[in-house]
Amino acid sequence: MQKIKIILLFAVIISTTVNAQQTREFSLQQAIDYALKNNYDLMKSEKDIEAAKQTVRESTSMGLPQINGSVGYNNNIASPVIIMPAMPPLSTEPTEVQFGTKHDATLTGSLSQLIFSGEYVVGLQAARKYLESTNVEFFKNKTAVVQQVANSYYSVLTTEKGLEIIDTTLKVTRSLANETQQYYEAGFSEDIDVDQLELLVSDLEASRIYFINQLNITHAFLKFYLAVSESDSLILSDNLDNILENMEGSSIMLQQFEVNTNPDFYSLLKQKELSELKVKLEKATYYPSINASLYYQTQAQREEFNFFNSGKWYSSSALGVTMNIPIFSSGQRNSRLKQARIAYEQMEIMEDQLENQLNLQYKNARSEYLNSFKVYENKDRNRKVAEKIYFKTSEKYKQGLASSLDILNTHNQFLNAERDYLAASQAFLQAGEELKKILTKTITN
Repeated sequence: MQKIKIILLFAVIISTTVNAQQTREFSLQQAIDYALKNNYDLMKSEKDIEAAKQTVRESTSMGLPQINGSVGYNNNIASPVIIMPAMPPLSTEPTEVQFGTKHDATLTGSLSQLIFSGEYVVGLQAARKYLESTNVEFFKNKTAVVQQVANSYYSVLTTEKGLEIIDTTLKVTRSLANETQQYYEAGFSEDIDVDQLELLVSDLEASRIYFINQLNITHAFLKFYLAVSESDSLILSDNLDNILENMEGSSIMLQQFEVNTNPDFYSLLKQKELSELKVKLEKATYYPSINASLYYQTQAQREEFNFFNSGKWYSSSALGVTMNIPIFSSGQRNSRLKQARIAYEQMEIMEDQLENQLNLQYKNARSEYLNSFKVYENKDRNRKVAEKIYFKTSEKYKQGLASSLDILNTHNQFLNAERDYLAASQAFLQAGEELKKILTKTITN
């Protein structure tokens, strides 16, 4: 029975571990869509939008009726005593008079309403503009996440491709090394040929370990941007060659750059609008504000605690209107207004600066995309030629028409060409994502 319990316990642990781990398969678009719903930064940005909506509601409620009530009770342990002077002929000595009752209670209700306030009107506009700005920031974050996920996806694919090349080459090289060892044992080859091929195998095995580690790292980054568990397994269904083909056929170069719809520029425009409202808010502090209030109170005094059984309650009420008029602040309001104007002027300077900067970034991103495409095409041709030379040299080596040195040289040439091709492929794809990002047009709800 003890053994059965232990077996069952291990079965439960294994079952729980398997259930906790999931295998997720994503195409590039599926990965982007998943990240847009689950990415940590985007979830925080959505909370910012919710908070901004509550700020608008808070600002709106400040101009709506405000109702308050209070209940008060006092137990007068020692009532105050007043000495009344002598009042001949009624009394010839001072008289002690005690005021109040043992118990008293008060019920109070008040209603206040803001009738006019320039600060309230401008503050409400600023709260709504802040909500718009928060939505723009959310869109900016979405654009950044799309780029992060795409680049991480490309990194995984290029690393997998590199590992695939290493495995294929390692298989061929091991086969050549084994054949050479047999030729050497039969006296048809030299020991230097065996050593050179074993050296190639050793280098390939080291490279394979490096690529495996890199693959784990690239998977970890992609999982982080997708907000999936580190224990989950990812399968990428898109093929690197197909993605490169789609990028080559992309119409991205035909798109026109519009600085006014760029997320960064649009965000700055919203900040500028907020800065302008700050100037209006400081101007509004010069205007009077008007408030209306309605007050009602009822009070009772008892020698015993029986407020709700009998006795009379005494009521009072008042309706009032108050106008607060700013008269003199020793220059404080004027200084705040000037500071707001200076901040607005700074935003105008930043607007011109960012417009020029974004135009420069667009030209640079476009140029980088074209250059990386040319480099990619060149490296693609080179690696095909190097691959052809390497495998032909391998066949010649088997036939005794090439030396081990030829194998060594063409092998290194082939691996370097493949490495350059993968680096150029990733650079080309990332340049495409950078150009897409700067061409993105702002869309907010």
